[in-house]
Amino acid sequence: MLSRRQFHIVTYLNERATFIQIHHLATHFNVSERTIQYDLEYIEDMAHTLNLEIERNKHDGIKITSATDQFQQYEPKKFTNTVHYSKKERILYITLKLFETKTPTSSQTLATMVSVTRRTIVEDLKTVQQWLSQHDLMLEYKKNKGFVIEGSEHAYRKGYADMVHEYFQIHTHQIGHHMFSTYELEQIRLCVTTALKNANYQFVQSAIDGLIYHIMIAIHRVNESFVFEIPKKEYEKLQSTEQFEIALQIKKTLETIFQLHFPKSEAAFITLHLLGAKTSEITQQDEEMDDLEILVAQLIERMSGTLGLDLMSDTKLHTGLIVHLRPALHRLKFDMTHDNPLKLEIIKQYSQLITALEHHLWGIEENYQIHFNEDELTYIVLHFASAIERISTKNAPKIKVVLLCGSGIGTSQLLKSRIRHIYPELDIVDAYSIYEIDEKVLKHEGVDYIISTVPFQQTTVPVINVTPFLNQEDRKQLNKIVNLSREKYVNEVRGTGPTLAQVLPESRLLTQQVAHNRDDAIKRSVSLLVNEGVVDEAYTTAIIQQLEAFGPYMVISPHIALIHANHDYVKQSVGFSLIHFKDGIHFSHETYDPVKVIITLATKQPQIHLNALRQLSELIMDSEARDKMLSGDKNGMMMEIKNISQ
Repeated sequence: MLSRRQFHIVTYLNERATFIQIHHLATHFNVSERTIQYDLEYIEDMAHTLNLEIERNKHDGIKITSATDQFQQYEPKKFTNTVHYSKKERILYITLKLFETKTPTSSQTLATMVSVTRRTIVEDLKTVQQWLSQHDLMLEYKKNKGFVIEGSEHAYRKGYADMVHEYFQIHTHQIGHHMFSTYELEQIRLCVTTALKNANYQFVQSAIDGLIYHIMIAIHRVNESFVFEIPKKEYEKLQSTEQFEIALQIKKTLETIFQLHFPKSEAAFITLHLLGAKTSEITQQDEEMDDLEILVAQLIERMSGTLGLDLMSDTKLHTGLIVHLRPALHRLKFDMTHDNPLKLEIIKQYSQLITALEHHLWGIEENYQIHFNEDELTYIVLHFASAIERISTKNAPKIKVVLLCGSGIGTSQLLKSRIRHIYPELDIVDAYSIYEIDEKVLKHEGVDYIISTVPFQQTTVPVINVTPFLNQEDRKQLNKIVNLSREKYVNEVRGTGPTLAQVLPESRLLTQQVAHNRDDAIKRSVSLLVNEGVVDEAYTTAIIQQLEAFGPYMVISPHIALIHANHDYVKQSVGFSLIHFKDGIHFSHETYDPVKVIITLATKQPQIHLNALRQLSELIMDSEARDKMLSGDKNGMMMEIKNISQ
């Protein structure tokens, strides 16, 4: 089965019948070269099934030399994306899988789990072997069976504990972790993975992460004596599913580990989560849920515009939201919402994200006739917060620090080891004794902070006093400087890219226009971009085809539509047009018809237009500016565009 992007890569190569370089494909599809390489490896593995002949050239790239129309039948019918993990993430998940499976695991099973080829897994397993050897363990291959970790019980337990610790520190959200010890977190993960393995129930990695986080909150709920009574009819319905049996096994194990009693509603909630992410490929058959993938993609695009950050290429965010929202929609539909014990902490840390989400969740709420209350809203916020942290960690400049101790560098080296393990954002320039520190060196190296295990007076560079073991209070101090750096990075990125005034000049803004119907209005709107060479005429057809296939989802607000299509027909980097239709146009939207303002967006790469889209979102959410749009006040609109762009 091809992902949607992989299918489009095959189509793109087949249509051109010439060598295309990897970097060109990466630019065209707005993903990294690494992601394109993964896609191409998978396509090559599927070449025989797809009846393709593929040729690679080290310098020229890749081309399809022979193809039939057979590959067309593998076009994905839904907006599913394969999640691509970094090498570090793959190593982590592979190693955990091997630790949690006492029987041999084949390389193909591991490859499927992290969405790469067997060739890539072979290379990854070399790194896994190196890590295991440092922990007095070995990776053994059992002929015709697969790989298994072998070593003493003591080394096995310690190695697994170290790997789980890294997993919770780096690959799951930190909010809520303080409620549990490392051992308890280890037991929660082992409980979940063991139950899934025993039931032979395949789960995408983000779904496992989500279920573990759900269980952490469920345990906290039980400890706080919070019980939610589930309607009898709904409980009986869930009881009849195979997922309920897995939930009961997880519930039973957790009760033994934590010496507590879960009410039956908690087994029902776990069942809902299992039902919401059925397999390692998101292939829910319920037609009502097919719309969710489209709505989630739209939500991410609107949030990207508001925040000025490219979240649209983050497949983990897209997949994680779908996995979370499927059971959440069911809970809300039957008034079975969770109490979120971390709500106040999330509101305190992410108030801006919550405000943005409140403005953009209407598409999902209207489609499913639900309302996200504060408890549910704060769960969703964590997905976006994690995505922003991934961007910050990947792109943000490192925070330069030097380490100080008293009479030598012994404690500094211990501190160095701890910091490197917990805080990859900190770039440790060097470790000194208190007698060696030189202010000239600090200035030359551009040091941001001094982290010292002894009292130290320094006027030009801030000093943070910690213990060599980084206790909780120490970590709070370091968390603060890391978060400040991330926020600074986010604010800097928000302002990049052209402004709304630059991409929507007065020549592409018309008011008091008349159109015969929807398609005529779309043609007139796109023509403003065609006339200025921003898009091809085929852009109109592409937009209409999207609306015919998926309904009036481009109507984003009362009487306002934001229309756009794939970047294949875009000739310039980015361009907007805006037309006001005095009599309104019917888009067949149940709530927001008639559409009086059609905004056309064209962009070659998603991140280019985000600053302008953020500014447009602010105008649409501002009642005074929106009234000027809907009334066709051209001078007032141009003034609003000018002001927001400054």
